[in-house]
Amino acid sequence: MVALTRHVRMLACMSECLSTQPQPAPESSATTAATRPTPLFALLVLTFACSLGTGSLWNALPFVTEHDFHFTKSENLALAIMEAVAYIAAAYNCGRIVKSLRGRLSPRGVIQATLWAQALVCPLPLFFGVPGIIITALVTSIVGAIMWASIESFLSAGRHGHALRYSIGLFNVTWTSAVALAFYIMAPLFLTDQSRIAILAIAPCSFIAAMCLRWFPKTQAPPSNEPHATFIPAVYRPLRSASRFLIPTSYLLIGALLPLLPYVIDRIEVIPVMATPVAATWLTMRVITITGMWRLHFWHGRWSTLVVGAAFMTIGFAAAVLANSLPMLAIGLMAFGAGQGILYYASMYYALSVGHGAVDDAGTFEALVGGGYLLGPIASLAGVALGGGVNVVWCVLAVAGLASLLALREWWRWRRNPPRDDQPHSALLH
Repeated sequence: MVALTRHVRMLACMSECLSTQPQPAPESSATTAATRPTPLFALLVLTFACSLGTGSLWNALPFVTEHDFHFTKSENLALAIMEAVAYIAAAYNCGRIVKSLRGRLSPRGVIQATLWAQALVCPLPLFFGVPGIIITALVTSIVGAIMWASIESFLSAGRHGHALRYSIGLFNVTWTSAVALAFYIMAPLFLTDQSRIAILAIAPCSFIAAMCLRWFPKTQAPPSNEPHATFIPAVYRPLRSASRFLIPTSYLLIGALLPLLPYVIDRIEVIPVMATPVAATWLTMRVITITGMWRLHFWHGRWSTLVVGAAFMTIGFAAAVLANSLPMLAIGLMAFGAGQGILYYASMYYALSVGHGAVDDAGTFEALVGGGYLLGPIASLAGVALGGGVNVVWCVLAVAGLASLLALREWWRWRRNPPRDDQPHSALLH
């Protein structure tokens, strides 16, 4: 709303100034709409609906498969690996897919197609059991990668500076809140043998999201040509490069933890109806952390932010996997959620600030997320094969450590030869 108010005032001033000058031919409404950012309220409602639906599948699927179909740890990890491979392939090629559909589907039409595809496959687990689960997971992984990369490009396109920071903050608070809420809402279903019913939430959520698209422009707004819109502090580029290694590392830890979390909760004898609310501890903490990141700006351009996020996630992961009591699990999950919130928000901020809203940049960001989701279950599966327990922790942290070395290399390069800004930092940040 702050950005919108400023925009209205600016237009009013421009109108007053130009009233005494010769007026150019009026632009068509279609042209004017195409140069404006996507209305933030419509984008946030769509984001909440999509996240509430997909949150009931992507994050809760290990609980559903363990509860309804009695999947083993290895089977849940194998399913996670399949989802990650599909997600990476779709996200990495998202830009090419959207471009290949031009003339038949606009970028807005692509989002609509992904929503209908998700709605069509979500009933399959109810009628076809395990095959239905596999098909639904595969399809939603493919179309979900394209959907989120497209939504993120609409979010950042046409926005910069304060408006970009404000929009990214609201976007992240919105989707993380919806995912956490899905865990609490679905809890009563675990009193039955039909927790898979939760996956049906995708259909009405997709319908609500599709209605929001009427306020979207057909294509993303072009980047602004104003000098302050294209300037970014020099440190943002190495921070983006470092975060591109850390974001898959953070999702590596998520991908390693989520398929195992139902079994950790079962081991400490939490009753089934409380399984997803306990698991939502880290999701709730992530919302709190991201809200703080949004409202506090001191972390912009600071390398220590990435270090703190990585440390919290690492410690939290180890504590959660090895937990032998509910308090220890809760502490581990809170640290895990705080660390992931820090890394995700910082990574997305730098990626979209530097990328200026291109679908390719958003697609690359989502492909990196998928890369973490792939490596995590693989490392966990290796740890389970070695006997489980502490072996899982060592296998996962070894892989995460190797990935983090690439981020450390970016810091070392910056430290040896720090680039200089051509303009003050305030040009972008304010």
